[in-house]
Amino acid sequence: MDQNSKTAVVFIGIPASGKSTFYERNFKSGYEYINLDTLHTRRKEQILVNSCILEGKSFVVDNTNPTKADRQRYIPAAKAADYRVEGYFFQSISKDCRERNAKRVGKARVSDAAIGGVSSRLEIPGLDEGFDVLYFVKIIDGDFVREDWIDG
Repeated sequence: MDQNSKTAVVFIGIPASGKSTFYERNFKSGYEYINLDTLHTRRKEQILVNSCILEGKSFVVDNTNPTKADRQRYIPAAKAADYRVEGYFFQSISKDCRERNAKRVGKARVSDAAIGGVSSRLEIPGLDEGFDVLYFVKIIDGDFVREDWIDG
């Protein structure tokens, strides 16, 4: 979480795995927030990513990004602009996520089918995708625990 260099952060995890809360606690200061829930379209998302890269701003992509193809929307462009690319894989246990989701209200709450659908497409990330570093994030007793990724 180095704010002194250009950094592109890509979150990976099913809905209600803690991604947005982790962003709020760890990246809110100094990073542009990129999220389809707020931007609504891929076009707006791409415009914001491109703007960050052109201006040299660090950014966090807070989407589920379940597949390698999803993550490739961001990694090649960031790498080409000499960004450090960090991936954060959030422990994605459907049962735990459904329980957290049940406590959400309004638009923040998603259907159990949405959780299951993303879970079924989830591909474990690897450094070979272009990440400079990967982390595994889990929630223990309400606190986030970030561990170095063991690739393989």
